Order: sequence, then structure tokens, then C-alpha cells
Amino acid sequence: MKFSVMRDEIFNALQRVVNVIPQRSTFMMTQNILIFTEDNLLKLIGTDLEITLMSWAPASIKEEGSIAIPGRLIHDIVRELPNIELQFEVDEQFRMKVTSDFGRYKISGVNPIEFPQRPELGEDVQEIVVENKIFRKLIENTIFACSTDELRAALTGVFFNISTGKIEAVATDGHRLAKMGYIHDVTPKKEIMAIIPTRSLNFVLRNLDGEGSSTLHFGKKHALFELADTQLFARLIEETFVDYERVIPKETPYEMKIDTEAFYSSVKRVSLFSNPLTSQVVLNITPKQVELHAEDIDYGGEAQERIPCEFNRDQFRIAFNSRYLQDILRHISSGKLQLRFVRPDYAVLANPLEAAENEEQLMLLMPVRLESE
Repeated sequence: MKFSVMRDEIFNALQRVVNVIPQRSTFMMTQNILIFTEDNLLKLIGTDLEITLMSWAPASIKEEGSIAIPGRLIHDIVRELPNIELQFEVDEQFRMKVTSDFGRYKISGVNPIEFPQRPELGEDVQEIVVENKIFRKLIENTIFACSTDELRAALTGVFFNISTGKIEAVATDGHRLAKMGYIHDVTPKKEIMAIIPTRSLNFVLRNLDGEGSSTLHFGKKHALFELADTQLFARLIEETFVDYERVIPKETPYEMKIDTEAFYSSVKRVSLFSNPLTSQVVLNITPKQVELHAEDIDYGGEAQERIPCEFNRDQFRIAFNSRYLQDILRHISSGKLQLRFVRPDYAVLANPLEAAENEEQLMLLMPVRLESE
């Protein structure tokens, strides 16, 4: 195997791939990356067996071939070089020689046959094309609500429900729920329902361009995301997602309208004085204003603020975990939002008042029991 490539070209590909390499692994081959030539391109693959990421770079290929080589070592060597042409040569014992204007470096690799194979999507693969800006918003406005509890595997990813003309993403950890939907020109052969792990989606976000579109392929056990200069295979979570529609209140007699940024800023300030264990912030809502109150009895700290709002009843009192409330407010894509209540111990709905065209957004947050005063 013999090729030459500009430092910046191979480094950009290495940066994408090396991040997939696990810090620790019982399967040492995952500490390597696979480098091979295909379609007149230099291709690189890294995997942790859950995520497999392939990137590529233009190169001058003199001899075809492949090698598995320590990923972080080759990344660190190339990182310290300026943007000059690098010459790579691999011998029959899978030793790689890297030559530059500065000197020569030798790295011991291994037989590429031992490297894990790329996942197979299998038969009956569904394929759709999604605009990058829509795909990004679907992920960013739901992923924060995923659970980190591995015992509830279905909740550790974002549930995608894709039907003709609509894409919907949902995430929940049992305390909060985020749902984002788009009316979009998608036409899958049949309805797609898949749970994609948060770690995979974070890699998608990292490699997703601001403009253009991406192609998504859904198999039975894996999904493939075709991004710019990158292909990402993700193992799907093979669990049944919760029946989230069941927890969304159908009737909400109490409704408050409020400026999103003003409310978010007030919650952030007041929560600094909340009890570190509960992070509780209390809302006392009246027709024209909401009073936010937090107190830490152990340290004697207390905060209270009032901001204007519109409320359709005389009075309502409810408490939230301020961290969860801030997460909800930070991801509301509108200058004004609406909070809808049933009673102080029941799920609360939040939605933007001025949703973008073809966009649907709904958040749900469970309140906390009011501390006795």
C-alpha cells in the first residue's frame, strides 16, 4: 500500500474517526483505525462496536491496500505536522512508514482482516432524505430529555417516528418529555419507528453540515447516516418505546403566556438560591404576573422575583425542579411560550406561541411536591 496526501486532508478525516475510539475496551482492536483505499479515495474507519464511523480524503494512490493502525498515535503524529504533503507506505508485515519534509516515522500496524466488519443493514432497508437544519433541530430539541439510566434502555435514546409527510422525534426520562415534529416531504415505503442512542446522535450533530441534506437508512438493527465526507453506522436500541401520548393531558384548564427569555433568565437567577438537593423553584401565578420563589433553609438563602404574564384564572401555585425547567425553556424555539396546567401535581405542557411554519413542538414537565413552608 502506498499513497501521498496533504496533511490537512488526512487530519480532518482522522479527527472525525478517532473520536469514536473508546477510552477503554476489552477488545483491543477497537483502539485501531482501519485505513484503506477505495474509489480513488483514502478511507478511514473507527468503531466502538456500537458506532462505526467512516470518513475519507482525496489522496494520490500509488498502490492499493489496507492496514489497521493505532488510531490515537497516527492522529497525534499528523496533528503536530504543518500542512505539507505526507508520503505513506505499508509493507507486507503491516509496518507503516510516514515520510515528510521533517523526517520519517514508523508505526507497527496489524492485519486489517482482524478489524471489525462494517455493520450490514440487512433486507427491507428504508431510506429517506432530510434537510440538515431540520434534522439538527429534531435532535437538539429532544436529546436533552433522554434518560441516562441504562436499566431503562428504551429511554436512553431519541425515538423517531417517520411517516409519509411527517418526521417526529420524542425523548423522555420520566420527569420531562420533549417532542418535535416537522411536516416534511418524506415518503418512506412504510412507517419507520426507531430508537437512536444519544451517543450516536451526538456524533451526527458533530458531523452535520449547516446546509444541504443528509440521507438516512434504517435497517432492522442499525441505521446509516450519510453525511458530508462521513458515513455513520449506529446500532439501534431494540426496545419498545413508552406510550408517551398517554401521559399528555388532553384538557388543561389553566393557561399562562409569558416571554420565554425573561422567564428563563428569572428562573436561572432565582434557582441560585434553591436547595441543592431539590433545586425547587415555586411559581405563584396570578392574572398579570408570576412570582418565582426559592429558598435554602439550611444556608438561609432566599430569592423572589416577579415578572409579567397572562393567566386565565385567579391564582395557581406549582413547583418545579429548576434544572429541568431551565432545560425546557432553553429549547423552546419562540419568543413567547405557553404553559398549560391541570393541577399542581400533574404533568405541565409547554409550547411556543409562534411556531415556525411546518413545525410542531411540545414539552412536558412533571412538577415536584411543594415543600412545606
